[in-house]
Amino acid sequence: MSLSQSEAQLLECLKKLGGQANASQLSSELKLPESSIFPLSNLLATKGFVNVTETLHENYILTEEGVYCLRNGLPETRMLNFISSHGGSVPLKSLASVLKPNEVSAAIGWGRKSGAITIEKRDNLPNALLKHKQKSELEELLYKLKADGEKSSLSPLDQALSQPLIERGLVILRERTEIVLQMIREPESATILNALTSDLIRSGKWKGSILRPYDVTASPPSLKIGKKHPYLQFLEEAKEILFDMGFEETSGPYVENEFWNFDALFQAQEHPARAVHDNFQLKGITPIIDAPVALIQAVKSAHENGGGTGSKGWGYSWNIDIAKRPVLRTQTTAVSVRSLFDRRTPPVKTFCLSKVFRPDLIDSRHMVEFGQLDGILGDHGINVKHLLGILTEFGKQLGFNEIKFTPGYFPFTEPSIEAYVKHPKLGWIECLGSGLFRPEVLAPLGIKFPVIAWGIGIDRLAMIRLGLDDVRELNTLNLEALREWRWW
Repeated sequence: MSLSQSEAQLLECLKKLGGQANASQLSSELKLPESSIFPLSNLLATKGFVNVTETLHENYILTEEGVYCLRNGLPETRMLNFISSHGGSVPLKSLASVLKPNEVSAAIGWGRKSGAITIEKRDNLPNALLKHKQKSELEELLYKLKADGEKSSLSPLDQALSQPLIERGLVILRERTEIVLQMIREPESATILNALTSDLIRSGKWKGSILRPYDVTASPPSLKIGKKHPYLQFLEEAKEILFDMGFEETSGPYVENEFWNFDALFQAQEHPARAVHDNFQLKGITPIIDAPVALIQAVKSAHENGGGTGSKGWGYSWNIDIAKRPVLRTQTTAVSVRSLFDRRTPPVKTFCLSKVFRPDLIDSRHMVEFGQLDGILGDHGINVKHLLGILTEFGKQLGFNEIKFTPGYFPFTEPSIEAYVKHPKLGWIECLGSGLFRPEVLAPLGIKFPVIAWGIGIDRLAMIRLGLDDVRELNTLNLEALREWRWW
């Protein structure tokens, strides 16, 4: 029967040690960890070369607290010695001078249970009175365990007494398995070598050995190499397409005020989307508006009477306290409107690809936290045809050929357009809202040229691209599924 090189070395070492040795001895001789001896011994036992005897050893190990008590005495011993040295009676609170806070109740409990002390009131204070000095048998056991913690060497009484020490955290009982190998047959066949080394050649041992055969037609092992998450790769591809189209990436805060998230976008303060159940409102944050007073006043006028844009506005009394309220942003369009205010000279071409937050009902198409790709393009002569052309080209470069546009409504765009992409199983999925920013949005910002804007639910596009039926799978921790996904 053939032997591997490791098996042959172990047998040779066992023979050198007299035909019998434990795992620790073999580990030391072979310069191998003990954990490597166990599987080799089982293989040799299966092949009939050794007998393996396993012995379970249980050892008591003193904890740091146990060592402290061994050095200074158990809490009950220190307590009795203290009371005795003070005339047999001390106030209970004085025990803190010789006992740790976590030892006081245990020591008093032992003293009263054993009858070594009683508690009486003296001068309206509880006092501990010594009845008789009694040595704790547990203290003697601590010395035994320190000297010889092998469970098999302890009497049944000592083993029973060790339980309170374990419960008090002074001792830990640990198990250790020891194996002893005894050679019953020496190998007769040649050793199989995994590799031909210079030492084997010089010693001549290779002559009586066999090199392990290799199957050159066998497939190599599968390598689980690291790679980027397919969803993140998809997002990077979307960014690269927009970079190639001349867009600049922008970013903004997750925690936004309602002014930038809603008011600057001409979304009325009475709009249902601004209700408590439709956005995450935050507590513990100072409500402020990080915008110039002139802009705040211009937005206020746009809401109340149109602000000189020819619009009647929403016709209500605008409330600055509502505009100050902090929320988790519900749309990356808040980043777009900030970008417009900072870039009032055309052309303006920016996008933001980031997270937004809405308290939606979680299902195959909705999450409370999801990705949105918002973009704007502003310049003289820009119109809806440019918008449809950009969106169509962007979709095609991502590999989506079935796209359809329908009229829509949004408070901040006119005309407004919605787009749908065909999912092979779920059918047509709404993936974006878009349109031309209304004058009530642009005029307060000081913008005097048309601006087209869009907000894409990028997660839904990723679902289609990655062949998923459920948007929640974008956050899966299933490594096998992640390895099988293809994003190209």
